[in-house]
Amino acid sequence: MNLIFYPQLGTRSKRALMRRTRQTHKGPQPHTYKPKGNLLTRLARETGMSVDQVYDQLQKERAYLLKLEDR
Repeated sequence: MNLIFYPQLGTRSKRALMRRTRQTHKGPQPHTYKPKGNLLTRLARETGMSVDQVYDQLQKERAYLLKLEDR
């Protein structure tokens, strides 16, 4: 798979993308990745894609990277 957006992300965005769990008072909970709106608009402006296309591509890249990490 061709990673379009992952190289363009900052350190904290990359960490959030790769995070699997979050810690709560109930214990570890699954983490759902929700990128911030300003990140989506920046990437959409830089690539010429729509915000929905950027969101879908980030979700695909996240699934691909997490699958690679499991190997």
